[in-house]
Amino acid sequence: MADAETIDDYELVNCIATGNATQIWEVKKAGNTQPLAMKILLPEAFKDPEQKAALKHEANVARSLDHPNIIRVLETKFSKKHGYFVMEYFRGGNLKGLVRNDHAQVQAKAKRIVECMAQALGHMHDKKWIHKDVKPDNVMVTKGGEVRLIDFSLAGRAGNVVAHVLTKKSKIVIQGTRTYLAPELIRREVTTHSVDIYSLGVLFFELLVGHPPFRHGNPNELLIMHVRDTPPPPSMLDSNITPEADKIVLKMLSKYPKLRQANMQEVYSELRNLTLFKEDPIEHTRAKAEKFAKSDAQAQNDRLDSRRDAERAASGEVRPAPRPKVKPKLILPDDKPAPKAPAAVAPPQPAPQPVPQPMMPQPQYGYPGMPMPGYPMQPGMPMAGYPMQPGMPQMPFPGGYPGMMPGMQMPGMPGPGMPMPGTPGQTYQPGAGPVPGGPVAAPQPTAPRPAAPLPVAPKPTVVPPKAAPAKEEAPLASIDDFDIE
Repeated sequence: MADAETIDDYELVNCIATGNATQIWEVKKAGNTQPLAMKILLPEAFKDPEQKAALKHEANVARSLDHPNIIRVLETKFSKKHGYFVMEYFRGGNLKGLVRNDHAQVQAKAKRIVECMAQALGHMHDKKWIHKDVKPDNVMVTKGGEVRLIDFSLAGRAGNVVAHVLTKKSKIVIQGTRTYLAPELIRREVTTHSVDIYSLGVLFFELLVGHPPFRHGNPNELLIMHVRDTPPPPSMLDSNITPEADKIVLKMLSKYPKLRQANMQEVYSELRNLTLFKEDPIEHTRAKAEKFAKSDAQAQNDRLDSRRDAERAASGEVRPAPRPKVKPKLILPDDKPAPKAPAAVAPPQPAPQPVPQPMMPQPQYGYPGMPMPGYPMQPGMPMAGYPMQPGMPQMPFPGGYPGMMPGMQMPGMPGPGMPMPGTPGQTYQPGAGPVPGGPVAAPQPTAPRPAAPLPVAPKPTVVPPKAAPAKEEAPLASIDDFDIE
């Protein structure tokens, strides 16, 4: 196709765009210098009867319309080799590309663009046609603000209620671009002119914000979002947008046709006296860009300072420490220094209490529980009248030892008449000490007094805790308690 230089009386000059089944060329007719545009079927699509019928349908719809904001079709021709129609050559860019490349300029022209689209679609509706594919790709705009609506391949008449009832929903084909489809088309309801109002609302939202209200990678989920989700107000995404703009856009994006504007004339009337932005979009965008540039320059300076510090540290260079900031002193009106606040006095701490040490048990002498007054308590000291160690002189103590009852003896001492240990042939006599002689029968020992019983601490009374009252268990829910549709 691209190799051909002429088609019938038209010279091919430049290929403007290429689609799946068609191409758009800039052409010149023989004997006429005025540039024109030609939409022609590709050779593969030309063999398909459905593609040929679609191109014929588009040309017939466009030729039935006559509006300054709708592209004009001048001629239609189908031969054995080619199928095409010729239209006016409009030197404008695609609105989709303008939104991506220069959004601020599109914002500045958004009101005029939507007004022109409302008038063009209103003219179509008056002619009993519904576009069904309103989107930025099908809108052409020049730098001066001229607008043209193109591509009428999906245009159709309003739906018939009776025919719709008799037709199964499974046989109704959903046509259009998912991002701009009206919910009633997705629900396969009767098609009305309101579907173009919804699609224009999506386009309006995109012009204000820079992207459509619903976006999703899954095509089916995107369709569900149109039916289920409520779009956010545009001012939530751009603070420069006015609440009045929010109101008209959200009304156009209502889920049900009855909640939208009644027709395109109402949309146009609401737009005429409407202010879309609080500030000029171009100036607002420029101010934001300057603020971002300043913050970016500061961030770059900070990175450079950090890099220089790292290089100095690597080379061993010592960077001078910054001077400490001196805090200015407060001077009172009488030129006297301000009195210093008294220092906080810590509360007195209580003196440490001595820790009681356990008492060491003292050795006891004599019988248990009986004191020995007048005698030393330390072990190893001599006692009067009795040698504590062999070879020590005896110290007689007539009449026994003080504090002892008659007939009592010290522990470890032999009884009367008993042989002395270490001195064979001697016995011990009370009051006389060891005397020569044989052993004397020892007297019967006196039973020792029982020791006083130690006091026993009373056992604490343990009160058993009261058992918590048993909680009443909730009955298990049964499936009959739930409503299941």
